[in-house]
This record gives sequence, C-alpha cells and structure tokens, in this order.
Amino acid sequence: MTDTGKEWTATDCNIPGLIAGICLIVLPFLGFWWSVRFGDGAFSLEVSPFELGMYGFGKEFYSPLITAVNTTIIITIVFFGALLFVGSILRCSRQYRQQSGQLIGMAANKPLWLVVVFVVSAVISGFGIEYTLRETGISISLPVIAGDAVGTITASGTTVQIPVSLSLNAAFWYAVVFAIIGAYAGIYQKRGYYGSPEEVPVLDADESDGPEQM
Repeated sequence: MTDTGKEWTATDCNIPGLIAGICLIVLPFLGFWWSVRFGDGAFSLEVSPFELGMYGFGKEFYSPLITAVNTTIIITIVFFGALLFVGSILRCSRQYRQQSGQLIGMAANKPLWLVVVFVVSAVISGFGIEYTLRETGISISLPVIAGDAVGTITASGTTVQIPVSLSLNAAFWYAVVFAIIGAYAGIYQKRGYYGSPEEVPVLDADESDGPEQM
C-alpha cells in the first residue's frame, strides 16, 4: 500500500479563509470606524474597536486604560486572523483536516460578531450622548448612528446652534466586507474535497494480479 495521508492538495485550500485571515490581521490598522463631531471641529470623537480618539479645541485626550484595552483587542483579533489563515492552509492536507475545521470554527465568525457588537455599542453611545447633551441644556435629537443634526442652547435670551455630525467611516465598511468573507469561509470549510478524504489503497503489482494460483 501507498500512504497518501500526508499529501497536500492545493485545490482543497479554504480560499475565502485565507483572504479573511489576511483581512482580519490588517483590520485593526485601517483607522477609525465611527466619528462624532460637534461644531466646526470644536470637539470630535473617533471610535473603533481598536482605538479611541477624543479631541477638543486642538487638544487630544488620552487614557492609558483605554489604550491598554484597545491593545488587547488588537492582539486578540490578529490572533484569530492568524488562526483563520493557518486553518485555511491546513485544509489542503488530509492529515490535518480535523485541526483545520477546529481553527476555522474558532475564528470564522469573529469578524461578524465584532461588527455586530460595535454597531450595538455605537447605537447605545449615541443615545448616551444625546441624553448627556440634553442634561447640559442642549436641545437635540441625534440620528441613530449616522447623519447630521443641529442642537440649540439658549442662554440669557440668546440662542446658539451647535451642528453635530455622526458618520460611519470607510474602515467600518471594510470590516463589514471582511465579516462577510469570514462567515463564508466557515461555510466553505464544510464543502466537499476535490480528493476523497479517504484514499483508496493502491495495490502493489503482485497484489493486483489476483490470488496466487496453487
């Protein structure tokens, strides 16, 4: 018999998983996902799962705790991207297909959950910002997650308008596309193989001639 269990078949590679793995490793470095701006640059909030920027009157506010949390998330996402990449390659080998399925199963849906959690958090943050503004005397109704609004505040008989802009940046839409590719990689992992997972044994020449005649 010829042992073919260690053969690698390039056509069995999880191509969507390879792409999603690379995209997931790059994702933390594409920039902010969501922006909130008040006035003409008087104050702005730039947010992503990997970094938080707060700017007011030309100054940047910095929090070591938030930076530490963001760094942890970056390392975690890059790790899952690496798992997705490696698992996609291991699918080429009949010997490592079980490990491939485990790695893909662990990582494929992580980008999707990341996007979902971020959207929910942004919506909740929007309501929190609106409530805070109203508590400070600014009358405003913010859009749910993206759009423009104008707040008004009246003091000493004078009404001042404060424009507010909420926007989803290009990095967010990249994340959505990456999440779709990652989810598809999980589906692709379950498809059949070009080669049978169990190889038909190849008989030696003397075995293929049939039973030895007495």
